[in-house]
Amino acid sequence: MEILDKLKEGAGNPQAFDRVADFLQKTLNNEAAFFHCLRTGLLLKDLGADEPAILAGLLQGAPDTDVIKDFLPSEIHHEVIFIIKKFEQIKNLALPKKELKLKPLASWEKTFLDIQSQNLRRMFFAIAQDLRPILIILAKSLDEMQNLEELCPSELRLKKSLAALEILAPLAYGLGINEIKGQLEDAAFPYVFPQEYQWLISAVKDKYSQKENYLAIMKIAVEEALKNENIQAMIIQARAKHYFSLYQKLLRHNMDIEKIYDLVALRIIVPNIEACYQALGAVHKKWQALPGRIKDYISSPKNNGYRALHTSVIGEQNKFVEFQIKTMEMHQESEYGAVAHLSYKAKNIKEKTYRRQFYWLDQLRKWQEEIKEPGKIAEFVKSELFKDRIFVFTPKQDVINLPKGSTPLDFAYAIHSQIGEHTKSAIIDGKIAPFNQALSTGQTIEIIISKAKSPSLDWLKIVKSHQAKKKIKNFLEKAYGLSIKEVKKTTFREKRNSLLNKILPLRKKEPKILVGGVSGIMTRLGKCCSPKLGDSLAAFITQGEGASIHTTNCPNLKELSEKWPERVLPAIWQ
Repeated sequence: MEILDKLKEGAGNPQAFDRVADFLQKTLNNEAAFFHCLRTGLLLKDLGADEPAILAGLLQGAPDTDVIKDFLPSEIHHEVIFIIKKFEQIKNLALPKKELKLKPLASWEKTFLDIQSQNLRRMFFAIAQDLRPILIILAKSLDEMQNLEELCPSELRLKKSLAALEILAPLAYGLGINEIKGQLEDAAFPYVFPQEYQWLISAVKDKYSQKENYLAIMKIAVEEALKNENIQAMIIQARAKHYFSLYQKLLRHNMDIEKIYDLVALRIIVPNIEACYQALGAVHKKWQALPGRIKDYISSPKNNGYRALHTSVIGEQNKFVEFQIKTMEMHQESEYGAVAHLSYKAKNIKEKTYRRQFYWLDQLRKWQEEIKEPGKIAEFVKSELFKDRIFVFTPKQDVINLPKGSTPLDFAYAIHSQIGEHTKSAIIDGKIAPFNQALSTGQTIEIIISKAKSPSLDWLKIVKSHQAKKKIKNFLEKAYGLSIKEVKKTTFREKRNSLLNKILPLRKKEPKILVGGVSGIMTRLGKCCSPKLGDSLAAFITQGEGASIHTTNCPNLKELSEKWPERVLPAIWQ
């Protein structure tokens, strides 16, 4: 079997692949599912994944993985099982419960910066704690998208395609795996936007063919130009632009395909960074550069870590040509992102240690981490990247990003201040829970509110997030007219008496009403209910005007007590 032979090529345990293939043939119910598993494994191998990850990728489609230890070598079966378990925990994130909305094609570029999308992609890492289960998600999903007619019921194809655009392609982008990102988008394109896809295919079919023929001529000219400057090129190849990103670019250029200079570009791969700039000079010496089209992404990488030199020139036959000039290392990074470093490690290729940043998703990320050794990216993801964060769902399946140790009260304040201020309790994964219970990544939280509830000093001991603490402190300071330090100095009774004596002036005449057991408080009878001697009373503490006195059945008092229950005190005629 050709695909199995490719999987076994260079494997440390080729017999393990034979046993896994035999197990899959016996346990899977159809041939399509069997070859889907094999192709997933092959994609993982192309990505440079290690053997445990490839074997886990093969076995993720099997109905029963409990017997893995019976046919895998003892030194790797524990690791394979670990990867599969993590894959099982995150696979549902790739096809979320919430309904994904069909957005205008032009707006999909903003998906990478969308906060909800960012949080969901971060959730993959927080649960998986390893790159390899995420690579399996991407490889499995890409093969499924490329064989959607065979593997997926018609009623699910649009949903899977939307998920590919909204979740999986941005996930690949966040890892810098641009080739997987482009292939996922192209596979989803005809299902999500069938008319636009058909138009584009018709519009560029001849253009691609003409460009490829022209670049064959340019390739010979480039080889000669580099040779004249004694520059060694490892690879010179044509690169066609992916359909989905091409259509988005056309939208920015009034759908004029003649303005797309990089429809098919030439890629020059050289041994080192110095040779990149020498090759750029050789290209500019041979052909006239277009103003404003020279991009140095080596000295200033893109926000996902992409590095290369880009330029556009007027080439042979006075036609526009785009060049991408990079080292093999940069090429590996642009194709496979962070995974490229894992493949270097897996293949025992010594790589010069250099300082670079592992960019997570985009420039809005505020918590970038520096990695000195690229080979330790997997360890970094597991131990550092999300060690202080948790990711939980709202009932509508939106993702909320919180500090580790957060409670439903933190969650409530993250949704909205008014929800936080009236939190009574919470429902966690369908079970009622107190609002001081610590949350865990992956849980679904629903908040139960009550208008009778309002923040107290004790809430500051419950919440973990800075945002929630700040909102509670602001509420308490505003409600009591004291700084939070002053509020914390006394018990509730002491605080109440201190507050009354501090902000309400004493009456000179003997008071006729005791407020909260305290005499000497300036009072005025509420005009809304006009209390009379003998009526049951209650007092509402105003800001600087003493206490307004109401009958206990006064409608206005009821409304005031719902808004500010802590400012309503018992009162009696003296």
